[in-house]
Amino acid sequence: GSPPHRPTARRKPARRRYHSPRLNSPDLQLKAVNDLNVSGRALQRNLRAYPFFYFFFDLQPWLALWVVYLTDEVGLSFSELGAIAPMFYVLASFGQAPIGALADRFGRVRTIRAACLLFILFFIVLALAQNVWWAAAAWLTWGIGFASISGADSAFLHDSLQALGRSREFELRAGRVFAMRAAAQVTATLAAGALAELIGVRGVVAIGACSVSAALAVSLLFTEPPRGAAGPARGAEYLRLLRQTLALAWARREVRYVLVVAALILSARVFEAYLMQPFLQSQGVEVGWLFTALQTPVRIAAIIGALGAFWWARRMGEFRSLAGMPLLVVALFAALAFADHLAAIAAFVAGGLMQGAIAPLVEGYLNRRVPSRLRATMLSLNHMGWTAIMLFALPVFGWQVDLHPLRLIFFALALIFAAAGATALLLWLRAHRAAGPPDLAN
Repeated sequence: GSPPHRPTARRKPARRRYHSPRLNSPDLQLKAVNDLNVSGRALQRNLRAYPFFYFFFDLQPWLALWVVYLTDEVGLSFSELGAIAPMFYVLASFGQAPIGALADRFGRVRTIRAACLLFILFFIVLALAQNVWWAAAAWLTWGIGFASISGADSAFLHDSLQALGRSREFELRAGRVFAMRAAAQVTATLAAGALAELIGVRGVVAIGACSVSAALAVSLLFTEPPRGAAGPARGAEYLRLLRQTLALAWARREVRYVLVVAALILSARVFEAYLMQPFLQSQGVEVGWLFTALQTPVRIAAIIGALGAFWWARRMGEFRSLAGMPLLVVALFAALAFADHLAAIAAFVAGGLMQGAIAPLVEGYLNRRVPSRLRATMLSLNHMGWTAIMLFALPVFGWQVDLHPLRLIFFALALIFAAAGATALLLWLRAHRAAGPPDLAN
C-alpha cells in the first residue's frame, strides 16, 4: 500500500526584477511615480505658461505713480503713508511661513490663483480709496496677497521640473522668468505716464486689476504638479530651523554683521523709492510721459545690477564689492541733498544698480558660510532684518517728510546711514578677517 501519487505543483520561475540604472536618480524615481497621476504634457504646459503668467502679473504701471496717487489723489500725508506702509512689509515677510503651509496643504496652483484674487481685490480697493482707512485696507490685502504668492510660485516651478526629472533646469527657467518680469516692469514704467495723461492716475491704478486678471486667466492653464516627500519646512520644523539659524548667526560674527549691513542697504533703497516721485515733482516734472520715463532707467539699472553682480564680484572681489555698498548709500543721499537739479536723478539710477546687486552678493556670501540645511532660513532671516527696520523707521520717516524740505531729509538720511553704516561695516570687516576663508564643504 504505497500512498497515492500526488502530482507536484510546478513552481513558477522567480520573476527577475530589473532595476533600471536610470531610476537611481531621485528626480527620475519621482517622475516614474508621478507619471501615473499627471501627464508630461500638462507639466510641459506649466513650464510654457509660467513666464507669461508673470509677465502679466508684473505689468503694473501704477508703481511708477503710487506715491503721487496716494498723496495727491487720495489725500494722504506722508505721516499717514509711513504709518500704514509697515503693514505690508510685516505681512509680506513674516506671513510667508504660515501661508506657505497652506500652499503645502491645498496645492501651489490654488494658492497662486487665490493670490491673484487678493491682488485684484487690492487694486479695486486702492482705485476706490478716498481716505487713509481705504488705503490701509488695500495695504493689508496687498501684504497678504504678496505673502501668498511668494514661495508658492518658485515651488510650483521646481515641482513641475522635478516631476519631469529636470530639476537641474531650475536656475535656467528661473532666469527666463526673471527676464520676462523685467521686461514687464520696464514696459509698465515707461507707459505709466502716457496712460495717466489719457485716463488719469486713478485709472492707471485700476489697470493693475486688469493685468492680474490676465495673469489669473493664464494660471487656469496650470496643472498642480506632484510633490516629493521632502517639502519646505513648516510649523514646528520651521521654528526649529529658525532657532538653529539664529544660534548660528549669533555664533558666527561675520554672518551676523553681514546681515546687518544688508538690512541697512535694503532699507536705504526703500527710502529712495518713497522719495523718488516727490523729488521729480520738486524739480517741476509734472505727471506725464516724462515723469515715468525718468524712472525707467532706475528699473533698467536694477536689472543690470542683478545680472552683473557675479561679474562685479569676480572683478572686484566679494569683500570689496560688499564693503563698498554702505559708502555708496551715503554718497547717493549726499548727492541728492546738495544737487538741487534734475540731473540728480542719476543718484537714483546708481541706487537701482545697488538694489539689483545687493541680493545676489549677500546670498552668495551666506551660501558659502552657512550649512545647506539652514540656507533658506538664513535668507528669510535676511528679509526679516530690514523689515524690522521698516517697522520702526517708516512712521518716523513719514512724519519728518511732512515737516521738513526734501533736501534736508536727504541730508539727514546721509548722516544717519553714515553713522549706522560705518559702525556695521567696521564690525563686519573685523569679523570677516577674523573668520578666514569660508568652509566650502557645507
